[in-house]
Amino acid sequence: MVIRENWIVEQCKDKKVLHVGCCDSPLMHDRIKCNNLLHFKLLNVAKELYGIDITGDDIIFLQKEYNMQNLTIGNCEQISDYYLGMKFDIVVASELIEHLNNPGIFLASLRSLLHPSSTFVVSVPNGVAFRRGINSILKRETVHQDHNCYFSKKTITGLLQRNGFEIINIKGYRIMNKKTFFAYVSDYFASLFSEFACEGIVVSAHLSNETNSSA
Repeated sequence: MVIRENWIVEQCKDKKVLHVGCCDSPLMHDRIKCNNLLHFKLLNVAKELYGIDITGDDIIFLQKEYNMQNLTIGNCEQISDYYLGMKFDIVVASELIEHLNNPGIFLASLRSLLHPSSTFVVSVPNGVAFRRGINSILKRETVHQDHNCYFSKKTITGLLQRNGFEIINIKGYRIMNKKTFFAYVSDYFASLFSEFACEGIVVSAHLSNETNSSA
């Protein structure tokens, strides 16, 4: 089990990184106030950092207020159109693909931005987390208003493999905010049994040999 953002940041040290969904809308301004925006953390460790997000107002804010460079307003489902001829050491999509209408289209477009040794790092909420099961028993469902789907260990693995990726590592992550008391306690209890009953899942993957040979 890992602490999600710490684990992601560690993968990106001294690498050329593309951060997909870099604004973390609609939470960006709150995260900035708490010094907890993932893109800022990546900026401190990456050799080069690029970011793309569909939320134009947030991109413009980061450019104007923080003089942040290499930011693009765009739809990640056509991500290859924005970075023609470019390759990245690491592409990060943290808490992103559950928002997409077509995650498979995104993954297919992403492949052209990776070389054989590149790493794709993705994190997703866990659809079979213990806390969500408890909420279901209580006849309630807490879900982000912009989420279109949830994943489990098996389904995120299957999605990546069907779209030309090979899994390097897969881990569960827990809720670390003790202010959300029920979520924190139920997640801790789940962690005593299985990391894949916890809040979310993080995966690192690279292009499969078959994908590389057909490129």
